[in-house]
Amino acid sequence: MDVIFDSSMSGAFWIPVTLACLFGAMSPGPSLAIVVNHTLSQGRVAGICAALSHGLAVGLFAYATASGLAIAIDNNSMLFDVIQLLGSIFLLFLAIKLLFAPLKKDVEPVLAVHSSNWRAARDGFLVALVNPKVLLFFTALFSQFVGVETEMWEKVMLGLIAGGVDALWYMLIALIISHYGLLDRFQRGSWWLDKLFSIVLFVIASRFILDLLERAGVLPLT
Repeated sequence: MDVIFDSSMSGAFWIPVTLACLFGAMSPGPSLAIVVNHTLSQGRVAGICAALSHGLAVGLFAYATASGLAIAIDNNSMLFDVIQLLGSIFLLFLAIKLLFAPLKKDVEPVLAVHSSNWRAARDGFLVALVNPKVLLFFTALFSQFVGVETEMWEKVMLGLIAGGVDALWYMLIALIISHYGLLDRFQRGSWWLDKLFSIVLFVIASRFILDLLERAGVLPLT
């Protein structure tokens, strides 16, 4: 069985993974609402606390997902193709969903009157930890890259990239949304982020679907 993950292909691997993690963090959802909530109710420090703890949870999720996939693949070689196929289909589904996402998307947080830095950190961690979409996304994404020979440092790097990109993005959000009108501008601009994210996911998924078809003999090897 060919192992897709190759540490020598640094650019071909790390760039799409980083972009996918970045656009995934940029996509509005409950995580954004939590950061906005605590930033507007308690201030930028609380928002940064929520961003850092959210990034920590995402990084742990990413590392655990990469490690679990490597173990599953090592125990059952056929499982590699199944997980990769299902992951590719899920990424295509996300790409199509984002491509046709509505222009108007609002983030309407219910401000926490008794917010604090600790509560912000707690909520930021928990909103990532209990969100099943985080696990599904990383399973689908990493199944395209993780293989039997994936080394420990590469798994750790996946976690650091996913968590670091996530934390930096939400820290940026916490730093700028207190300025009047910027939240509205972000909501309007998120439509374009969805389209860019859709393209990234479509390219990643299509590439590995073609690879699966080639290995299955449906398409000629290139």
